[in-house]
Amino acid sequence: MISVRGLLRLLLWLSTTCLLAVLPVPVAAEINFLSHAHERVFLWTRYDTFTQIEGADKQKHMLPQHHPKNKKDKPWPYPRFANIGDGEDGKFTFGQFQARIQGINWDPKRMLPEDVEKYNSLKAPWSNPDGKTPTVHEVAEQLMELGFNKQLVVAEFDPTLTNERFLETPKKKSKYPSLYDVADPYRSPYSYFIEWVEKQFHSYRARGGRQQAAILKKNNDLGREILNCIVTLRREDLMKHLYTQMQDDLDDDLRRGLKIPKNLIVAKLEEPSLVPGGKPFPKLYIDQTMDNAWNDTATRERLKTKGFTSVDQLVDWAKELGNPAIRLPQRWTKSNMSHFRSTKTWRSALAKSRLSVDERRQLGDLLEKWAFGPVRRGRSYGARARRAPCVSACA
Repeated sequence: MISVRGLLRLLLWLSTTCLLAVLPVPVAAEINFLSHAHERVFLWTRYDTFTQIEGADKQKHMLPQHHPKNKKDKPWPYPRFANIGDGEDGKFTFGQFQARIQGINWDPKRMLPEDVEKYNSLKAPWSNPDGKTPTVHEVAEQLMELGFNKQLVVAEFDPTLTNERFLETPKKKSKYPSLYDVADPYRSPYSYFIEWVEKQFHSYRARGGRQQAAILKKNNDLGREILNCIVTLRREDLMKHLYTQMQDDLDDDLRRGLKIPKNLIVAKLEEPSLVPGGKPFPKLYIDQTMDNAWNDTATRERLKTKGFTSVDQLVDWAKELGNPAIRLPQRWTKSNMSHFRSTKTWRSALAKSRLSVDERRQLGDLLEKWAFGPVRRGRSYGARARRAPCVSACA
């Protein structure tokens, strides 16, 4: 049985304000490609689970197969959405899965032989007889070399999950029901899909029998390692962009900053990434930086014109960037809030993976309710509490 202390520790971890969001940047080279490569590997663990438990030809959770009898019944676009690979019951191999979600039609008869060999040579992490190799980092690096490192297009999994369905006032009418939620207005098709997949996966964990225990344990453990990498990479990337945004003073929807002089920002530049292959990042010391800014007369006056009245508010502006539950003088952009929302998806997935099967059964939907529940409004600023000295990149 999960202890009260264990539950509180889990909820505290979820509620920490160390941000993971990737802020919008105009330079394509700054996109966190390595995180996206890991996300593709992570999705394989769920596809592998569904197909091993139910069979590739019967499961309907991810890339279900289609065997149309006539043109009218063919999925769009065909044959890509037939989702038939060369494995047992038409299951995709790891390489075929990665090619498929990249948007490549898996049809060896129409593909170059070297491409077929290239994708078929890819192996899933922990798939060798030793159960340890290839490593997650080796596989992610292979995907990086192939260019399989952009954010996934959700339509490759479900063409009905269009952006229009998640807008309060869509520009064009969708033939599918709206998925906009007034209590969760910044949810994206990608977050929706990942959360739906995780719900299916952990429902298996909660009710799985002995025959399913081995594959569920393996893919939960593997998924947890990958999720740790994703969360860490996103957190490190946030530090890069927050470092710039604190100095910006752009009053637009891309990056609304504080115009804090660079010499007042306390950071350890070129901090090595905790993930192999990750880029160095500036490790920011938020409290010290905001103390410096508030104690500098010219900067404090400039911040007061933006509505800030205390150091606490400045600290929260940085550590809660994009959190719609917090009301501060300078509001965040819609992009900030959308990216903050996406971090909840990955943090929730990581939290679930850390639960034992029994803990998962006991918590049930409490975790989702807590993580994605009603938005809180406002915050009281009383005596200043002692905060963590920095925003760490530790997972």
